[in-house]
Amino acid sequence: MTAQPPGTPEDPQAAQARAFFDAARGRIDGFVARNFSVTGSAAMHRRAFGLDLLRAPLNVVLAPIHALTRLFALIARLLRARRLAGWLDRRSFVLPTRVAAEVEARLVHELLGIARPAKAPRGLSRLLEEAPELRQLLRDGESPEAIAARTRAAADTIAAYSGTRSAVAELTTALLTIVFGAWVFRRLTPGMVSFGPALADSFARETALSSFPLGRGAASLWYGVFPVGATLSQVMVITGALIALASVVTAFAGVIADPVQARVGLHRRRLHRLVDALETDLTGAPPRRFAANEHYYARVFDLLDLGSGLFRHFR
Repeated sequence: MTAQPPGTPEDPQAAQARAFFDAARGRIDGFVARNFSVTGSAAMHRRAFGLDLLRAPLNVVLAPIHALTRLFALIARLLRARRLAGWLDRRSFVLPTRVAAEVEARLVHELLGIARPAKAPRGLSRLLEEAPELRQLLRDGESPEAIAARTRAAADTIAAYSGTRSAVAELTTALLTIVFGAWVFRRLTPGMVSFGPALADSFARETALSSFPLGRGAASLWYGVFPVGATLSQVMVITGALIALASVVTAFAGVIADPVQARVGLHRRRLHRLVDALETDLTGAPPRRFAANEHYYARVFDLLDLGSGLFRHFR
């Protein structure tokens, strides 16, 4: 939406848009308090029971691919290949979960203040397009194609926001793994690729000590000179089991991450950025993209985990 020259009356449509999104900004604090407290987040994550537990490990595997598409989109944008950047931005390799769908629904109905229809249309873009609260904002002199493009951009922005929650959940699981690895093994374990071999070695040593014929005292002396380690098959089995366990933990990690982020103000700042981006999407103003950098932070932990595992293997 183009800015009005100074001293001229504000366009009624611009005034309506400003009032609508200012009202959404005013709901942010209440939205965070209701949905991202310990009880609010726990209630929301009850939906993770079921098929989300199957989607979780697949999302962990697909997350690096998702991050790469966002990186390539950024490069394309810097090279002014806007059409390619837009195409890449619309590609998502994160499987939709019930928790993510619930977050998106609450953003639309509680934060934006759009009433729940008696029969919800298929797709978030269509829901926004048919919302009575947005009808005047979207349809004043706009073609159906332009309206569809605006609502599609807004739906993509909301999906990008919900995608950041998956990345934050991965970060939370990685931090828990680091704390546990430092406590138990006194080493850096930023993920299961590094944690699994450490646990396998510990298991192999404990098995060797308990089965030594001359007792644990003699076994400690013997294996102090001739260290025992896990076999490759043991490492693979234990690491695979831990990866599966970590993916389940990741599905519920928001119960820990949400209250912490709410406490330090991260949720509030992220939601302000979301509303700013949605305002530009739905009004046709120059785009103000919603930055989702959490995926890149999660990949840093992946690289640390892989590097730690390779260091152990080749040392």
